[in-house]
Amino acid sequence: MSAEEFNELPPHLQAELALKQGHYLHHRIKGWCKIDLYWLHDFYVELWFLYDLKSIGLVRALTSYKQLDPYTETIRLKLKQQKRNR
Repeated sequence: MSAEEFNELPPHLQAELALKQGHYLHHRIKGWCKIDLYWLHDFYVELWFLYDLKSIGLVRALTSYKQLDPYTETIRLKLKQQKRNR
């Protein structure tokens, strides 16, 4: 499954996959959300928990390295090497 395919799934299935099959890596706080970062298959997934920490407000697979910027100062992440056409 690719990150793009994951993002097309209904949110409840995305959350279930991330929580059951993903590997928790780190969290960060942004406003009224606690955002957990997971490694699932070969991509990163964020789960945005609302302030009550019981409700998930957003689930998304990260599809660009720029989306990982909030994490790079606090943890080391493994990034896939991009293939170059010669």
